[in-house]
Amino acid sequence: MNGQNPILKPNPKPVVEEFGQFLVRNGYIDEQALIKGLREQIGSGGRIGETLVRLHFLTAEQLTDALSTYLNIPRVFLTQVKIDPTAVRLIPEELARRHLLLPLRVSNGELELAIADPTNVRALEDVQLKTGYRLKLMLAMEQDILAAIRQHLTVETSLAQLSSLPGRLGEDPGAWGTPGTLVSDIGEHVSQDGPTVRIVDSLLEQAIELGASDVHWEPGEKEFSVRFRLDGQLHLERRLPLSAARTVTARLKVMAGMDVAERRLPQDGRIVLPVKARHIDLRVSSLPTVYGEKLVVRILDSETAHRSLNALGMRSPVEKELRSLLTRHHGLILVTGPTGSGKTTTLYALLRELNAERLNIVSVEDPVEYRLAGVSQVQVHTRIGLTFAAGLRAILRQDPDVIMVGEIRDEETARMAIGAALTGHLVLSTLHTNTAAEAITRLLDMGIEPYFLASAVSAVLAQRLVRKLCEQCKTEYMLDEAEQKALALEAGTLFRPQGCPACRGTGFQGRIGVHELLLYNQEVKELVLAKHSSQALERAAIKTGMVTLLKDGLLKAAAGLTSLDEVLALGINE
Repeated sequence: MNGQNPILKPNPKPVVEEFGQFLVRNGYIDEQALIKGLREQIGSGGRIGETLVRLHFLTAEQLTDALSTYLNIPRVFLTQVKIDPTAVRLIPEELARRHLLLPLRVSNGELELAIADPTNVRALEDVQLKTGYRLKLMLAMEQDILAAIRQHLTVETSLAQLSSLPGRLGEDPGAWGTPGTLVSDIGEHVSQDGPTVRIVDSLLEQAIELGASDVHWEPGEKEFSVRFRLDGQLHLERRLPLSAARTVTARLKVMAGMDVAERRLPQDGRIVLPVKARHIDLRVSSLPTVYGEKLVVRILDSETAHRSLNALGMRSPVEKELRSLLTRHHGLILVTGPTGSGKTTTLYALLRELNAERLNIVSVEDPVEYRLAGVSQVQVHTRIGLTFAAGLRAILRQDPDVIMVGEIRDEETARMAIGAALTGHLVLSTLHTNTAAEAITRLLDMGIEPYFLASAVSAVLAQRLVRKLCEQCKTEYMLDEAEQKALALEAGTLFRPQGCPACRGTGFQGRIGVHELLLYNQEVKELVLAKHSSQALERAAIKTGMVTLLKDGLLKAAAGLTSLDEVLALGINE
């Protein structure tokens, strides 16, 4: 390095001790945390910063900020800088992954290098020997570097290899995979170490790390698009050449156990993908379109099934009422909302509140999205006659205490669920209605008698999902008097999204629930018996303390959890 870089010869021990004191002096941690971190470091080795992150005394974000100040090395946000493809290719992918670094650009005879650990002398020497350039270091988070490596080295290199392969790869994707095509005919392009495998695996891994719920692989007239659904909204992540569509599709179908040759009919499959000592369940669905097969991969993270009621964003009174209803061990609790509003996640959270050791809990679902410990889960198979109603009928012969019905779709299922609730079982289920009050009119429309509903239903929880504001960059603003009065808000201060590297410039991170809980008190039961409208039911519930979806959303906006635009975008009218 010829003395060009002043931090090439750090003394590891003083740096560890001094950096720990630096963290204390600057308020990142306290003395007790440092003492615990140093003790842990003596036993396990490694650097003090990494040890403190592992012990949850620091976040990775805080560690990077602290190192940037301590080492006087500027921090770089890789999602906000333009990376020169020529510079990236100066080093092999293996070296970049081994040392967690990535070239950004060459400027004035220097190679700007993003690196997670600037004190790694071996890494700096390897890069200079490989490139011959003097190095200008920039500090970046490990996860950001890995994501950039996938995007600029793994995917780009694999695409270049894919486009250079001879044979049918350059042909119209509509001409391949005719009936009778075998996986072996696709050959090395979907082999375990082929470029297609690296493209697919890298994009799936990236989607999982970003917390995407779905990945859309969409052939078009001129390109093959890959879109991620993040926090409920689709974002274009990658444009692939159309010539890559057939091998990418084939790779996904092989992984999911689907028929590669069949391109004319929709198919479904499943992938279990190991990622960082976890196994992620993926559901794959194919759909023939005019430009070829579109595939959607649903990412089912098991962590979703382990969320508590509190983690769903319920206000304390709603959470308390639901817990009280669960202690009764009888009655019907309905969760309503449109598709994608988190109804199943709420049902799983309710089941987690119950003592599975003392109760026989059985569910019938379509599909069984997550495996729950202590719950006997039944998968619906309509083709062989195992419908919700048939499954529920069989469950009632299994001495159940608690029954979860994935969805009430027809009169037969509704009657059986209500019958079970009336005979001493706690029944949890979902219904597709916009508000809690509309659930009753929906069941009446199905043909259920009012006296059954008045006796069986304990409560209806309606919900929606809104995006949570990013805590790193949300900004405060004041409502004017007219807006404050129109929205009936006590507080005149709200927050709006701004966008930063932590939220990929969206201003939002994650989602939170908006809820309304309609309890079946005596007044509501009398209205049900008289077949009053959903509006009358809602008015009566509000008089007795129900907070509507819109009001709950506005309260969350006033608390700085979400934005006013997110709440109004739900289109809830009162």
